[in-house]
Amino acid sequence: MTTLKKLENYLTRLLRTRQFDDYCPNGVQVRGDKKIKKIITGVSACVELFEAAVEDKADLVLVHHGLFWNKDARVVQGQIKKRLRILMQHDLTLMAFHLPLDAHPKLGNNIGLLRLLGMEKTKPFGHYHHQAISFMGQRDQAVSLAYCCKRVKKSLNPKHLLILPYGPKKIRRIAVCSGGAPELILEAKEQGADLFLTGEANEPLYYFAREQKIHCIAAGHHATETLGVRALGKHLAQTFAIKHRFHDTFNPM
Repeated sequence: MTTLKKLENYLTRLLRTRQFDDYCPNGVQVRGDKKIKKIITGVSACVELFEAAVEDKADLVLVHHGLFWNKDARVVQGQIKKRLRILMQHDLTLMAFHLPLDAHPKLGNNIGLLRLLGMEKTKPFGHYHHQAISFMGQRDQAVSLAYCCKRVKKSLNPKHLLILPYGPKKIRRIAVCSGGAPELILEAKEQGADLFLTGEANEPLYYFAREQKIHCIAAGHHATETLGVRALGKHLAQTFAIKHRFHDTFNPM
């Protein structure tokens, strides 16, 4: 068992939350019980995850996508009211870490994506408000696009996999950015990447990949962001001797 205050202070330092100009609050979003014995992690704050936390008798729900975003209305009603009701009725704490979790060099979503592709050398990539939130990797031994697709399918089990096969036969340099970042394919090409892996695709992505001769894989926003919270939950369980379970809600997007 540990306390919420200890976890809060530890995560603020570990994830360097104050260094990021994010468009949502990072850290505690709903404060519940002060004592933490069990954590449940998931990609996004939603009713299914909260109900799973209640069933598991968890004290803390830790997610990548929280309840509150800067663009949202400041009226508690409808969907947000239903979600908050579950948290408050069961005295559950909700913590969310967005860009700080994407960018972490050991536990983050993006370094996790590079690891599953067997990247050996990495450097910062993917800038948002002048802050690198991702990584680009390089291999000494080249691989094929088929190899990369196989590794993505095996590790992420995405519901859909969009493949734009327009880059070179031999892949050595791969840039990644989890979630919704198709526009970063421009930076990937500028940095000399052979392949860009992200979550979401958009309409211009196809033309850029084809015309600029770069491979692209879009493996789903949800699927590409399962790695960070899972790794963070496991790390906290080991560090504080508390229980942890990752709950993967169904989301085909």
